[in-house]
Amino acid sequence: MRILQIHNKYRHYGGEDVVVDNEYNLLTKKGFEVNQLFFSNDKISPINLFHNKDAFQVTLNKIDAFNPDAIHVHNIFYSASPSVLKAAKKRNVPVVMTLHNYRLLCPGALFLRDSKVCTKCKNISVPLYGIKHKCFQDSYAKSALLASFIGYNKINNTWGSTINKFIVLTPFIKKLIVDSSLKVNDENVIVKPNSTDDLLDNDSGNRENKYLFIGRLSKEKGVDVMIEAFNEIPDIQLDVVGDGDLFEELKSKANKNIIFHGSQDKVFIRKMLNKTKALVFPSIWYEGLPNTLIEAFSTGTPVLASNIDNINDIVVSGHNGETFTPNNSNDLRKKVLEFSNKNTEEYGLNARQLYENMYTHDKNFENLKDIYSKLK
Repeated sequence: MRILQIHNKYRHYGGEDVVVDNEYNLLTKKGFEVNQLFFSNDKISPINLFHNKDAFQVTLNKIDAFNPDAIHVHNIFYSASPSVLKAAKKRNVPVVMTLHNYRLLCPGALFLRDSKVCTKCKNISVPLYGIKHKCFQDSYAKSALLASFIGYNKINNTWGSTINKFIVLTPFIKKLIVDSSLKVNDENVIVKPNSTDDLLDNDSGNRENKYLFIGRLSKEKGVDVMIEAFNEIPDIQLDVVGDGDLFEELKSKANKNIIFHGSQDKVFIRKMLNKTKALVFPSIWYEGLPNTLIEAFSTGTPVLASNIDNINDIVVSGHNGETFTPNNSNDLRKKVLEFSNKNTEEYGLNARQLYENMYTHDKNFENLKDIYSKLK
């Protein structure tokens, strides 16, 4: 089968880019012929957000040269634009699109405002609250542009007329999308989790009473609250792997028990996951299916996560981890102290079992093959 992946890359390599690479490698290893068409945001034009004639022509040319059976779109913001979908429609090639965030509904893409979940724009055609609260880059003008884009494409049924199936990562997200103003039918939204490499080592049972964070150091990740919590428990070490806008600020506030490692490769991350007591996941928005969570599960590592919708369906308190009140450093501190005094072997076994049941590459391939084969 011939699959064309289309993805607008992010300026900083992140979770969506990882998924694209993983699925490319997975499909090619299983005998699929896969081509990739990448766009970048080096030069962003407000006009191209709505229709990029260059992206349209490039996509047409790629389709004509490769003749794909299906197109799998991941991100179209901003340079790719809906033009890539219209090119596929013109050539009558079926399209499946993975929704990694909420950009089709929310100018800020995260359903997050003032460090709290906000879904005020979910059920209205034009997300006016996004303009009122400057939800995109704290700018009225930029938020108005994104809100206009969202409203224009909903009113003109761009998504329904160009996308055959949507992929979402969890049942929670499916319900959110189906119940929204996108007016997407239930049967056109498919739940398909991502997958990750098996990072389990033979010595994973030799864990230390240390905790680990892996991810982008930005506000929506709740990392400021995490630093506050571990500053109050100086005898317990927290290893922070990742970079981001808040790196220097957080490092300046952190006590000596908090060690910043910056961005690291998978070899380093694998080693850290296999010896830590638990992964800390303090995010404050409706994350999809973060790769760090399923990497932790693959190593049998429990997770201490924010008790926020969607995430609390993945990290089940008392089963494969524990949850704490979002944005509450005191509750996180208490959970860390409680967890440190527990025998957590059962948590780890449950985490590993969940990985084997849902998040392996073999499972992902079977799901993808089934979705592609049924596209019309």
